[in-house]
Amino acid sequence: MTDIKLCKDCKHYKKDWYARITGYGDTFDICVNPHLIAVNPVSGKTKGDFCDTMRKYHGCGMEGKYWEARK
Repeated sequence: MTDIKLCKDCKHYKKDWYARITGYGDTFDICVNPHLIAVNPVSGKTKGDFCDTMRKYHGCGMEGKYWEARK
């Protein structure tokens, strides 16, 4: 059996509590991995993206390339 690297077990995972209590589940949970987040060149603020978007389209991939275990 292969170990699956789940976003919820990654240290870069941020749960969206509002989506959970309104019935959207984990749809809007965010990845805040510094390798993958966007930096606004004007303000310097960072912005993560949805976990599923990061896994599908932005470098982490379905294999969880940037996955790191929570402590």
